[in-house]
Amino acid sequence: MKERLPFKKSSYLPQPIPLSFKTLPAQKIRDTMGLGYRPPGAQSLKASRRSVSGPCRRKQTLLSIARRRCITQEKVTPMHPGFFSHILLISQFELKRSFATRSGLLSIVTFAVVWCVILFYPLRFSAELLMQEKGLMPGFSFVGAIGFGSIQQWPIPEFGLFWHFALLIFPLLSIMLAADQTCSDRERGTLRFIVARSSRDRVFFGRFVGVIVIQTLLISATASSTLALVLYRDAALFSSALPDLLVVTVNLILAVLPFTAMMAALSATVKSARQATVWAILIWIFLAGIIGGFAYYLPTLGFLKLLVPGYQLSALAQLSGWQTLQLAYVPLLQSLILLALGRWIMARQPL
Repeated sequence: MKERLPFKKSSYLPQPIPLSFKTLPAQKIRDTMGLGYRPPGAQSLKASRRSVSGPCRRKQTLLSIARRRCITQEKVTPMHPGFFSHILLISQFELKRSFATRSGLLSIVTFAVVWCVILFYPLRFSAELLMQEKGLMPGFSFVGAIGFGSIQQWPIPEFGLFWHFALLIFPLLSIMLAADQTCSDRERGTLRFIVARSSRDRVFFGRFVGVIVIQTLLISATASSTLALVLYRDAALFSSALPDLLVVTVNLILAVLPFTAMMAALSATVKSARQATVWAILIWIFLAGIIGGFAYYLPTLGFLKLLVPGYQLSALAQLSGWQTLQLAYVPLLQSLILLALGRWIMARQPL
């Protein structure tokens, strides 16, 4: 006579289990790692083993095996994208924070108002003065007498004036825009949460790329407004003004690279954007003064000027057109050194 089982055979069959891994990615990762699935409110595995015994434990074991089979049959998508994809995502977040938040929009509107004032008053009137001076006094130049004779080397005076204004405005703007890359998140404690789902290198370089993209958009917008001013004066200058537009845009993007890299390194060190801005100005002034003094008394140490971000700006102001790309290696070298230093600080700085 067969032994009678305490429960039906149909209970041995795997029962359908409502899985909700698409809405609970953390549970899905935990289950695929072999840690088992436990719905909210269920007892732990040890507690369930203590509470049941005999055939009930056997039934529970069969159900757990079926549950694991259902889990392994599902396709697990990787939760972490690649290095460059993650950098792109973080840079997109920086763009949203600058253009889709109230504080970011306020900063953009303030910059637009200030630039419109500069464009329609100093830059426009100075360009008209240069045009009149060429026609009235060909042998005399008031601009050259005050030390800005390189403006006359530009075929279009608006771009020559824009070049000199931009070399002063955008490095300072870069210090203010790039001051808060990681310091505020570290102070609030959210940087630890972000790094737990990414890595320090991805956060560091992603924020740097995001700030560079924002400055590229601002530089392109200001250069385009200068081109519009030129076309308003004479629409036939479009073909000759387009090369100047490209040269100025590329050179300004290269000029702000070391300043952004310096702020990335300082932001990984200090606790607030204000401290990063103050330290950047102090380091910029004192480092330039100290290295300049050493280079004056010891000319062999003149190569140390390469460590000062923006030391080539005075030489760039004396060039025009494609000649300005002769010093493009300087900001690239400075950016590589400062980014390596910032990455080293970010890797060892406590979160």
